[in-house]
Amino acid sequence: MMKNNVELQSDVIDSIKQKEVKNALRRSSINHNDINIKVSGTAVTLSGKIISLYQKDKAEHIVGKTPGIWHVNNDLELNF
Repeated sequence: MMKNNVELQSDVIDSIKQKEVKNALRRSSINHNDINIKVSGTAVTLSGKIISLYQKDKAEHIVGKTPGIWHVNNDLELNF
């Protein structure tokens, strides 16, 4: 499948935003190792396991403050 230039630019931008989100989580006190991040345009989906409801909410808050991110789908599951 061949992608046009617009799709390639979109993929690059999504990749850059994904790195920014990862770095924001890394700088926080959240255990981010089990968090998967998927960026699509201005939306981010978080999935994986997290150890507390506080950290789940905190991860969503941090990601939502990342420049260029307008919507966060928080699919993180609590792992007791």
